[in-house]
Amino acid sequence: MELRDRIIKEAFELFVRYGIRNVTMDQIAGQLGISKRTLYESFKDKNNLLLEGMKVFMMNKKEEALEIVKKTSNVVEAIYTFGKWGDDTKRKITPLFFEDFKKYYPEIYNLFFSKHKIRDFTITHTLIVKGMDEGVFLKGLNANLVDDYVHEMMSIIHDDTLFPKDEYSESEIFKNIIMPYFFGICTKKGQQLIEQYFTYELDIRK
Repeated sequence: MELRDRIIKEAFELFVRYGIRNVTMDQIAGQLGISKRTLYESFKDKNNLLLEGMKVFMMNKKEEALEIVKKTSNVVEAIYTFGKWGDDTKRKITPLFFEDFKKYYPEIYNLFFSKHKIRDFTITHTLIVKGMDEGVFLKGLNANLVDDYVHEMMSIIHDDTLFPKDEYSESEIFKNIIMPYFFGICTKKGQQLIEQYFTYELDIRK
């Protein structure tokens, strides 16, 4: 592994473990066993390092997501697997990472979490089209429109000012907002698959 790639990898691991603000360029250099001068020859500052780290992180996540789509037998199983995969990913990241990211690095944050910028929205679009082809989602849906709505919905439910974490659990949000929408755009076959994969966990029929 080239030095630049190793710097990105190990620095990002420190960011997600301890929070971005808690990690200094001195600590990153020490972790890697290199001088600060060598570090700054590759990255002009921590902002630049965070940006490059996020590019690699998102690229890796896209590859993992495509592998999930490839290995699952239907789109509902893929969505269910994404949920478990997302939970596993979040458990490995300190909440401080996202708090620091939003508060202190908003320009970089918006690059990855605002549409029409760096963030890749092709996975959900692929799932919607795949679901229609499988007879899971209703035929005739406008995949672009559904894709836009799903991402707006996800942005809203992750807004702590609208849905404070101390008032609403992720399960409640999933049960009351996300699942009713997906249930509504599903065929009977799709609804049966949702019940198969999600009813035991969320008890959506009550």
